[in-house]
Amino acid sequence: MPSSNYAYVNGRFVPEVEATVSIFDRGFLYGDGVFETMRVYERKVFRVREHLDRLLAGLKYLEIECPLALEELRTVLGVLAERNHVANGFARLYVTAGVSSQGPMTHSEHGVSLVALCESRQFDSPKLRVTISSKRLDPSLSCYKTANRLPYMLARREAEKVGADEAVLLNAAGRAVELSTSNLFVVKAGELFTPALSEGPLPGVTRDVVMLLASEMMLPVHEVMMDLPMLDTAEEVFATNTLMEIVSVVQFKDRKLEEGRLTRLLQQAYREFVRQELSI
Repeated sequence: MPSSNYAYVNGRFVPEVEATVSIFDRGFLYGDGVFETMRVYERKVFRVREHLDRLLAGLKYLEIECPLALEELRTVLGVLAERNHVANGFARLYVTAGVSSQGPMTHSEHGVSLVALCESRQFDSPKLRVTISSKRLDPSLSCYKTANRLPYMLARREAEKVGADEAVLLNAAGRAVELSTSNLFVVKAGELFTPALSEGPLPGVTRDVVMLLASEMMLPVHEVMMDLPMLDTAEEVFATNTLMEIVSVVQFKDRKLEEGRLTRLLQQAYREFVRQELSI
């Protein structure tokens, strides 16, 4: 059944079935753009300011000027949530360098492209089986949510081929950076460890909330250079992202892991944090 939802495309709200972008758009041709995915709870977008700040940081790095101000972007998301009757689901923004028919030139000829979606969806809380990817990340790019996700897609494909759900990507030094769609946390001796931002992970919005919650719970949390032996000997491992929230890793390579106590406590604290921040 065709979608009855609306999308926002370059200044207009249009039915999703009619929403199109040019085949000459630089986002389509070269991955020259950024995007953000946000969770909607009870018609409210969680941590929208933090997501939009990250979007703008990525655009600044790519030297793309956002066509709308921050408050205008928030308004677009709110209108879509209302028009599409999204009580619980997700919202997504794409901003690309726009249309150019002149090959891999570094500027567009017809302005920036902006697309927004908002759709209803129910999210489960999977338990992840994780392997190690052979792909390596460039920290100068992986810290931004660019439209070019090829290393992450290839890592996920590697995982699927060996019967895993996710893969840890490494940097050039061979240290753990993040999963293909999530930030990475390890529990050892009652303390939390996560790869430092200098190692190249995306500065995750959920990652930040988890670190805040850990501080409030008097749970030590450390940003580190995470060598693989730390993962091999972890007591608990979990992943975080906006849509899944906090999910347990129950297998790392061939090693089985239990869904741990601290992971469960953080999951509960996170859900309560969302409720309080959004007043739902």
